[in-house]
Amino acid sequence: MDVVSIVTTAIVFIVLFWLAYNSPACVVGFLQWRTLQKRPKKQANSSNPSDPSDNQMRVSVIVAAKNEEVVVDRLLKALANLDYSNKEVIIVEDGSTDSTPQICRKWAERHPTFIKYYHIDETNGKPQAINYGASKATGDIIAVYDADAIVEEDVLARIVPYFEDPEVAAIQGELETINPDENVTTKLTVLSDFINNLQQLGKDRLNGFVLMSGTNQYIRRSVLEDVGYWDQNALSEDVEISVRLARKGYKIKYVPVKTGGEAPAKLKSFIRQRAKWIRGHTQAAVKHKGLLRNPSWRIFDAQMTLLFPIMLIIGLIGYIMTLLGVVNYGVSQVTGSSVLQVIGIILLLLNLLVPAMIAASKPSKAVYIPLLYVDWILFALISVYVHIRALLRKPEKWTRTPKSGKITVPIRVSNAEPTSN
Repeated sequence: MDVVSIVTTAIVFIVLFWLAYNSPACVVGFLQWRTLQKRPKKQANSSNPSDPSDNQMRVSVIVAAKNEEVVVDRLLKALANLDYSNKEVIIVEDGSTDSTPQICRKWAERHPTFIKYYHIDETNGKPQAINYGASKATGDIIAVYDADAIVEEDVLARIVPYFEDPEVAAIQGELETINPDENVTTKLTVLSDFINNLQQLGKDRLNGFVLMSGTNQYIRRSVLEDVGYWDQNALSEDVEISVRLARKGYKIKYVPVKTGGEAPAKLKSFIRQRAKWIRGHTQAAVKHKGLLRNPSWRIFDAQMTLLFPIMLIIGLIGYIMTLLGVVNYGVSQVTGSSVLQVIGIILLLLNLLVPAMIAASKPSKAVYIPLLYVDWILFALISVYVHIRALLRKPEKWTRTPKSGKITVPIRVSNAEPTSN
């Protein structure tokens, strides 16, 4: 067997293991998602484990805002309308060159009892801003929303009761794209959100590693103090703190309580966003390279999650080598081994698993399945680019994704003018 054959076989086995490892979470998540879809709407919208009126932990909501004049007014109005009385909203605005400071100050002056506004001349990104906000917080629970978030009035009333379980240290809520029909680029985000939701639901059900996202996230303040807040040098502070929580034995729960967010509509912004995610994963993997010294199921799952960018590259190399082999030698020679033929069939079935779930969730979505593979190839190419830059020691810094404020789907947002309280 020549070197190329050995490398190809090794890559095939790695990809097979990766797909087989992640498939159970997707399947369990899909079954859980189907169960949630079958619930009556009222029951689905009140899925908290107990009466929210009996759960009045104080919640500090932190919003980091820089040049967010297009969207921040909408969010602050929604936060002022939350039907949860024991709350405070902390706005940290840094270095804006638009009207964001004036908008934030307006809301703080209108509701001085629970909206606090802080201006910082400049920060090195969102992690530093939310750390500043957390240092001013008085709540038992710290909630973080991006400035473009669309939150429903009952979001805190539905989330907080889960913290009655003393084992729950943090919660990640579901994310939903609010501009899915803007163009093809936003459709890619919708597909990614659906797959991510299935995986997170499955991992939560299987007691695995649930990954925090940058918005619609909640964490006990005592836990945040114990782990040392967010890493201000992290490109993906949500990924990094998720790993630290896992290393300390804390449990992150995934809850299907939705918060809307805007997907980048411009391809350049889309690529930059994903490049930051990938570099953030790899940065966290390097920082926590000793993750498996104290192995557990959740720690192992965290390690596998951090390998995602590398697996994108390995998978892309595997498919390219297979394609070149078919072109140069023909299908019969490439799959001459009966073992490889069986593995090829298994890989094909595993690759079709997610598209089948997308089609089963809503038959009309089947037309977008080709975009799933476009997204995967694009993601893999971005991962190659990011890691080449990392090997060349090119510096990276935290960047924000521009927002347009566009909404293309019906959303539940109160239009009532909030009263002072």
